[in-house]
Amino acid sequence: MNWIAVKYFPLEQDLSALSNHLRERGLQHRIAEENGQQCLAVLDNAVVPALQKFLDQYAQGQVDLHSVSTISPPAESGVPTLIEQAAQVPVVICLIVFSAVGALLVETVAGKAWLHYFTFQDFTGSTYIPLSDSLARGEIWRLFTPAFLHFGIFHVLFNSLWMWDLGRRLEFLVGRWHFLLFFAITAVAANVAQYLWSGSANFGGMSGVVYALVGFIAVRQRLAPHPLVDVPPALIGFMLFWLVLCMTGAVDFFISGSVANAAHVGGLVAGCVYAFLTKNGYRR
Repeated sequence: MNWIAVKYFPLEQDLSALSNHLRERGLQHRIAEENGQQCLAVLDNAVVPALQKFLDQYAQGQVDLHSVSTISPPAESGVPTLIEQAAQVPVVICLIVFSAVGALLVETVAGKAWLHYFTFQDFTGSTYIPLSDSLARGEIWRLFTPAFLHFGIFHVLFNSLWMWDLGRRLEFLVGRWHFLLFFAITAVAANVAQYLWSGSANFGGMSGVVYALVGFIAVRQRLAPHPLVDVPPALIGFMLFWLVLCMTGAVDFFISGSVANAAHVGGLVAGCVYAFLTKNGYRR
């Protein structure tokens, strides 16, 4: 059973009448204490939009429970198709598509001819051109485009799955333009951290941004809880465990190359800071 958090209420608020009202109408739900608040959650994803609207009105005192007949999902009730879900998060989809293209640049002969345009430093043969020269020519995109470069199918699949799961939450919460800004800031932070730590421009991957999502969600859950970032603590714990495991070098024995650990840490820190600076915003 996967409970979906819909709304949080203060601990001191009596929700018994609301709970009875929902139960009488056959809406399966639960109310549990989480992070010092009461969390109302449901099992049916289809009723969430209508229920959120109803609960917002209830919290503002605009609803008389005795006069409300029912709470029903939208006319097109049912689980949205994958295409419908994707249409709601265009930035996430673009990032996943660009990651796939980046993998083709790295892994195919035709792609390698274009690869040098998207690495952190430009290069000719085995000679890298100083980043300052590229930036002086206006090639600002190099600060974030390494996030799209992936080394192998499993690399791009792993990062894309996390982007689909965590990235959608953030795009829903902050909106597409703010999420695009979040990506740009955290991708630059992760790439710069990796470059400064390793001194090499031979790196890539969206995992720095994925860890920025982890950092944002972990901090936001504590400072300003919201149903969209209500992920299981075990998931955050797993990602942090994986971060530490990679830093030990153990994972490097099973892959070609090495893990960009500094990008992970840089992204994680950037995501945490972003969540702290925006803790009073994004309350949709």
